Amino acid sequence: MALIVSVIDEPRSAKLGKALIFMVWLALASALCWSETVWRDEVRALSLALQGDNFIDMLRRMHGEGHPAVWYILLRAAYAVVGSPVVLKIVALTIATIAAYLLVFKLKLPLSIMLLALFSSFSIFDYAAMSRNYGISMLVIFLLVLSWEKGARNGILLGLLFALLANTNVHSVVLVGGFLAYWFFDLILARPRPPLTAYRAFVTAAAIAAVGIVLCFITVYPTFNDTGQNDLSGENFALLVLRALALTSSHFMAFYPNSVLELVVAYPLAAQIFAALMSVLIYGSLLALANRWPALIAAGLVLLGLSLLFTLVYPGGYRHQALWLVFMIAITALTTDSQRDGAGVAGIEAAGGIVTFGRLCFLILLALQVVSGIEKVHQAFIAEIPLSRSKDLGALIQSRPDLKDAVIMADPDYLVEALPYYVPNRTYLLREERFGAIVRYTRNARLSLSLADILQTTHRLQQSEHVPVVILLSQRLDQITAPVSLRESYVWRLSLTPEDISAFQSATSLVKRFGTVAGSDETFDVYVLK
Repeated sequence: MALIVSVIDEPRSAKLGKALIFMVWLALASALCWSETVWRDEVRALSLALQGDNFIDMLRRMHGEGHPAVWYILLRAAYAVVGSPVVLKIVALTIATIAAYLLVFKLKLPLSIMLLALFSSFSIFDYAAMSRNYGISMLVIFLLVLSWEKGARNGILLGLLFALLANTNVHSVVLVGGFLAYWFFDLILARPRPPLTAYRAFVTAAAIAAVGIVLCFITVYPTFNDTGQNDLSGENFALLVLRALALTSSHFMAFYPNSVLELVVAYPLAAQIFAALMSVLIYGSLLALANRWPALIAAGLVLLGLSLLFTLVYPGGYRHQALWLVFMIAITALTTDSQRDGAGVAGIEAAGGIVTFGRLCFLILLALQVVSGIEKVHQAFIAEIPLSRSKDLGALIQSRPDLKDAVIMADPDYLVEALPYYVPNRTYLLREERFGAIVRYTRNARLSLSLADILQTTHRLQQSEHVPVVILLSQRLDQITAPVSLRESYVWRLSLTPEDISAFQSATSLVKRFGTVAGSDETFDVYVLK
């Protein structure tokens, strides 16, 4: 009732202000979305979603990819209606828009947190402009907050939302555990003790969530991308776990803007200083929940859970790390509601100095994300540095009638994954020796290649397919003057010698050298076999 009254009594000026803020976000996120050049991870998901003759066949073929099924189901369903790769942007922006609407109009958050969260990099770019499955997590988390009824939580509804969240991405399984931990400790620390029905609701939700988690792992494992996991051979497992627990903040350095990360890379002393500062900000942010023990425990467990995942399974990028920020926002909204409603739960007190310090740390942490968002806007509209050169390559291919039917191959192979969004040309995967647009990061492939191998394969393809062959190389051959063996991707290696380079350059024509990119490595030289 208190929430209903607060919404009804909200001044009209506040409603208009929120509407204006939301429209600014929508304009900015839309501009970033439609200006962004899609890169391989985005198009890879669409290519996977369009496999097979039906949904069941698609799910069977994507088994072991490394992500659960929700994103692929959404993409295939949307493509069946629209019939164009543009569904990537439509689905991602639609999901992000709903999440942003809930953040602005529905979640009960302090204005400062709402504004900083709304214009953070993850909100305007990584979960909106970039078409990935992590934006769904943000939407489902906000729906969970809104469904978290005081005193009479619906176990079935929350359980279904938990199961859905667990199948957005593997990292969100940790978030499900965090929400269940919050609920559990909220029950056992409550005074007076809640009725038995409250425990039944929790058990029901946990059981449904468990089914969702099992479904996630059945879909994801065993993975065929076996080279993408952390190599723990020779490592002491206990020491790895201790390191993850003690140095948790080291896995969340992407919370800094790129300008700071450049200093970290260039200066070792700066790296130590900024790592220590990040520890203060992250652990300090937890103290914002010090007057609400269930929330503090849950947020801490999610932080440790993600840290362990990044240490033991595979490293986390910003899109993964930012899920902890979204969880913190959700927990803040839940505890804000609880304190406003005067719920009789242990741990709720007037905010003291520790809590105030924690809130300041969290605001600074969110402010850093806004700076990162500003950097994304600068790159897109002022510096005009694309995320990938795949769109430029598509324009080049379309401008050359002689390349209309060309086969495109690349080293590293993954450079071809974004191309189906822009051109219909067939692509060939060098290391797997097959046609396709979905790279399998498997050890059952040619892990080591030489430039001579690439040239030999190019000649063979031209002879067998009777079409031009386009070769994309990430290495600038004219800058290599001595024999080298370069590591690419996870475990791939490319060997280059001056003799092989000379032979390759004699047999091919350099058509285009694309410039720098921001946020990926998808730039390359374009060659055509003579």
